[in-house]
Amino acid sequence: MNKNKIFIGISILLLIVMACDIGPLSIDLGIGGDSSQPKGGQVEAGVDSPANGASLPMNPVEIAYHATSTEGITAIELSINGEVVSSIASPDSTQNVIALKYTWQPKATGSHTIGVRAQNSLGDWSDFSPSTVNIEGDQQSAQQENPSSGPDPSTPTVTPSPTETPEFMTIFNIEHNLSKFYYGSGSCGSREITISADITHPDDAYAAILFIRFYDNEGEGLTKWDSGRAMVRKSDEHFSVTLFSESIPNFSAYDYAVMYYQIVVQDKAGNRLASSEVIKNLLLEHCP
Repeated sequence: MNKNKIFIGISILLLIVMACDIGPLSIDLGIGGDSSQPKGGQVEAGVDSPANGASLPMNPVEIAYHATSTEGITAIELSINGEVVSSIASPDSTQNVIALKYTWQPKATGSHTIGVRAQNSLGDWSDFSPSTVNIEGDQQSAQQENPSSGPDPSTPTVTPSPTETPEFMTIFNIEHNLSKFYYGSGSCGSREITISADITHPDDAYAAILFIRFYDNEGEGLTKWDSGRAMVRKSDEHFSVTLFSESIPNFSAYDYAVMYYQIVVQDKAGNRLASSEVIKNLLLEHCP
């Protein structure tokens, strides 16, 4: 009887030891994870042309570049030798791919670095994607190699040459008629603003769309881009629109705001032909 009790006790003890010795236990509740994993969608940007390592004459260089993200692109920056030469915010943050072009006029020979980076809708920035090119020669030496192309130094004349129309559509002469306008009471100043711009290759353009967002001048935030509004075609190449402050979406988001705006030109099928830079020097303030 005592032996049976001892046997039963040893068996129970072995079962307890076996139950405890179950090895490492890992439970995934879906709230942890590897902190090294990216929080948002991947952002990629790059220079498509000119090719890295290319040698180019000192003529205008057309830079083609792009950005992609599964989360949508909100901004893309182009820099040359570390200086940002173009910063464009996308009015449509659902765009997964953006392709742009920029014409750069080199001013010195030697090595130059072209860089691109982009931001997605989650606020994540890509790394800068560099492309290095070498600019050879200069305008003076080119003229010496082909003297017939330059003026005769014995007959000093000043003959202005016509400005060459860019091969690709561009938006220029972007203006707003006031530096500040108001919402609320009309006692502080105008509550209307007129924005205008000209384009090259007007025959290709079907519409010019103005997009707007607001930045708090006291640093409290930035609204999303609105859905856009068509500008009025005053002539083949000139577009204009007059806005009443309180008809603009999010007009009252901040008491002291900087109004960002960008102009996008589209063809009849709705394809984007050109985009202006984002203008950031127009103020909208509350008038009590």
